[in-house]
Amino acid sequence: MGCGTIGYMKIHEWEPFLRTWSAERDAARRAEEPAQPTLGWLGFDPAPQERIAALETRLGAVLPPSYRAFLEVTDGWRWAGEFVELLSPADRVGPVRELTAFLHEDLTMWEREDLDADLDEEDEDEEEEEGEEQAEYQSARWNRAVQISLTGDQTWLLLDPGDVDGDGEWAAYRYSAWSGYGPQRYDSFAALMRAEYQSFRDLRTPRAS
Repeated sequence: MGCGTIGYMKIHEWEPFLRTWSAERDAARRAEEPAQPTLGWLGFDPAPQERIAALETRLGAVLPPSYRAFLEVTDGWRWAGEFVELLSPADRVGPVRELTAFLHEDLTMWEREDLDADLDEEDEDEEEEEGEEQAEYQSARWNRAVQISLTGDQTWLLLDPGDVDGDGEWAAYRYSAWSGYGPQRYDSFAALMRAEYQSFRDLRTPRAS
């Protein structure tokens, strides 16, 4: 399967996409370090339906189609892109405010700063009250956001159950604390994973001369 086909992956095509990714990552590692052992399949066993149902109960929402279909193929994933070492199994997915408090604070800060910038553009003469008001700022988006990655290079992947499109897909985000940029939004989990795959190819796959 070529990269072009993967770019138009439908949610029922997770397994061929992920097997292609696994094979390409192994090839890239062997090209750099031939003595490295083969990784093989980067995924795990499929998540049982009762585990997926338990996650939906905890979140109080039906999972987006592309993420549910992913879990039905593999309950987690190793090396999503170059900076996320492990996507969470279903039983370790949960609200970011509960799982990683400092990440929740960082994301809230980014949103507050964006809001301040918008207010400054609307009325440069308006003085903003800081201090207590800023400390009490709450973000509806990040209070409800779901963290779906466990370990990485100060990089996390998240889903927003409050930002849903007509197909039931939730907006997805990638945030790297070292990037100097705020969280990057994608239309769905599938779109996020395609972007992570492409980042892997850009960094690891040798370009033809």
